[in-house]
Amino acid sequence: MSAPDYTDRREHPREPTNLRARVFYGKDMAHWADCTIVDLSKGGARLQISAIYPLPSRFVVLQLLGGVVYDVRVRWRRGDMTGVSFDAQTQIETNTEERLAGVQKAWEALRAA
Repeated sequence: MSAPDYTDRREHPREPTNLRARVFYGKDMAHWADCTIVDLSKGGARLQISAIYPLPSRFVVLQLLGGVVYDVRVRWRRGDMTGVSFDAQTQIETNTEERLAGVQKAWEALRAA
């Protein structure tokens, strides 16, 4: 029996990673959860985050290494894995958006630890 014909439909190839991250969502980004970025591409990522967190359809992901914030949209969710696409990307160190002020404070505290 031959293997099924599989075609990767992603626009950008994903690279395996193991990057610490934190997701933020809700009013004033008051809700958060730690996660791991397990693969990353120019257009999206796969996150390992406990299924106990009720993620909204859109939220932000702070990649701790480098201080990159991604505005993301959920594409799929299975158990502890979540696939997201990127809507925007910001360097938190140079952030001027008020909506990300709490994320910036969290990053500064985590970076100092």
